[in-house]
Amino acid sequence: MKKFMRGRIKINNSPAFKMSELIAEYASDYINLGKTTTERQSFLNGACTAWNIANLPDHMREIALQKIAHDYKEMNPGMGDVENHLYNMRKLIQKKLRMFPDIKKTIVNAFIEPLNGDQYRIKVISTDNPEALLRRK
Repeated sequence: MKKFMRGRIKINNSPAFKMSELIAEYASDYINLGKTTTERQSFLNGACTAWNIANLPDHMREIALQKIAHDYKEMNPGMGDVENHLYNMRKLIQKKLRMFPDIKKTIVNAFIEPLNGDQYRIKVISTDNPEALLRRK
């Protein structure tokens, strides 16, 4: 596996696996709940958040979920479906832990790219070193 340096960012040009394929396998049923590209992007964002929470130590997951619930309520005032949202997040966390327990990459961002009316491509930016992201600020 070759790693090239461009500036201060490591670019892995020959990964053992593609995160976009793993995310598609893990969350395509959830993402497909969206009917439009915007809705699918929203579901992809939720799936990536659940993936990252699954990578946290057990004792930190519920704290992260409570923060998600708080943020969800603030961003969706009047919506009474926060419990449904948390249920879906917990299901996704369990699914990630079951399917890919040893993959600890943190998803930095992910995008839906429409190909045609029925198909889309997922692009994922991930890191093995999320602490480096904190140092960039």
